[in-house]
Amino acid sequence: MRILGIHHLTLAVRDAARAEATFAALLGADPSPERDVAAFGVRTRDLAIGDATLQLAAPLAADSTLMRFLERKGEGFYNLALEVDDLDAAVAELTGRGVPVSQPVEATPGVRSAFVSQAATHGLSIQLVQVTSAEAGELAPEEPPSPPARALDLTPDEWTDEAEWSDTE
Repeated sequence: MRILGIHHLTLAVRDAARAEATFAALLGADPSPERDVAAFGVRTRDLAIGDATLQLAAPLAADSTLMRFLERKGEGFYNLALEVDDLDAAVAELTGRGVPVSQPVEATPGVRSAFVSQAATHGLSIQLVQVTSAEAGELAPEEPPSPPARALDLTPDEWTDEAEWSDTE
């Protein structure tokens, strides 16, 4: 697995527009348009901070994973998104080592991602991201990739820090 860098850091917030106003004023950051990511049940706003992106994510529904996180832990750091050069290879490598990883999805046009089980990462939400859009200088794959040998769907309790995981499974 080749990690190209940090794609973005996500903060869980109750109100993306309100949080955007706070961070734009505090950091002088330029916001992007608000975007609903139905695949993950969130409304996001991205703030460019130097070469980095701070993503503010608010739940779209009361029964979402993000809402459960907010109820348990409150607003704050939620997710580390790492950009990889080949998402399918990264997922295959990790699942080959017995690490639970979600099935890759294209949540937004030109960006595919998968999540590593928080039980395998000391509770840290790690999202693996591959940018596949032509604007990024890469071509989108012509055929959908084969599913990994061991994959999780994105139902909340399967990849949270509340599950047990060990490399002897």
